Amino acid sequence: MPDTTIEFMTNQLDQLAQGYQWSQVLFRALDVNLFTHTQDWSTPEQVGEATGWHGRAARMMLDALTTQGLLEKQKGVYRNSSIAAQCLIPGSLHDQTHILKHKAHGWDTWGRLEESLQSGNAIPREQASRSTEELRAFICGMADIGRNSAQRILEVLDLGKYNHVLDIGAGPGTYSIAFCKAYPKMQATLFDLEEVLPITREEVEVAGLTDRIAFQAGDLTQDALGSGYDLIFVSNIIHSYNEATNRDLVQRCFHALSSGGMLILKDFLVDPDGVEPAFSYLFALHMLVNTGDGDVYTTDQVAAWSRDAGFLDGTCHDLLPKSNGYTSPTRLWCATKP
Repeated sequence: MPDTTIEFMTNQLDQLAQGYQWSQVLFRALDVNLFTHTQDWSTPEQVGEATGWHGRAARMMLDALTTQGLLEKQKGVYRNSSIAAQCLIPGSLHDQTHILKHKAHGWDTWGRLEESLQSGNAIPREQASRSTEELRAFICGMADIGRNSAQRILEVLDLGKYNHVLDIGAGPGTYSIAFCKAYPKMQATLFDLEEVLPITREEVEVAGLTDRIAFQAGDLTQDALGSGYDLIFVSNIIHSYNEATNRDLVQRCFHALSSGGMLILKDFLVDPDGVEPAFSYLFALHMLVNTGDGDVYTTDQVAAWSRDAGFLDGTCHDLLPKSNGYTSPTRLWCATKP
């Protein structure tokens, strides 16, 4: 085997093995809001003083972040790159800080992956529920990644004929907010846990849609969903539960919909015999360590759930077209009630 082939393979393994190191560089930078201190050219000493880091250590971190394209460097001073300016400053144009901090909270459970592999169960949490900080990072993180996805859905699907959407597991309400803004006659009911809804209400108030969006507290695995909706939207929910729970949820959605109404399941759906995108299969392990019962599901599985619930044959839509070898992990499964 040629030496160049061996070198390529070993480099690939090195990159895989070093992934946790790069994630720690990013997470620690976010901990101290580093990118708010590098909006203008700054020295390592200035960054160290602002963050509480040792000057030499700050220089090492700044260089590491520069190699990843998050900073620019000239003559020993540093400033944000375009990606950092747009995505890594709280409140920036495409703020991703909440979702990245949510990913950082998974560090401890992923460090105990072997336990889950042996037991098949999630890693036990020290606390029964998320801390206030973790909950806000998670819910606001869903808004970070949901804004662009919501616009993509509006490009892929025409929802103009629907009047009342039930958004199950709505989180920050990002999707229903986008739908209501796009369709002035649409109303929405946002269904989520009691502890989540205060954050949901904040987002709806900022959007100026309190007159068209209602809230319903409940547990989506067991509480009544209501009835009379002509559109039900379930985004990134089914991966948290086992197949039996998801089948039951789809059946209850069928009963909650009016005749002719549509169910949209948005999730990391994979092909039955596929091996891409890698994100989806990595996410299945994320569900293992965090939920125990969660998984990623195939398009065949969700088709069976909706068919058995009574829906007409559904259709699957990629949220983004495949390009440059990249396959979007997110798909939409759409099924209509007769």
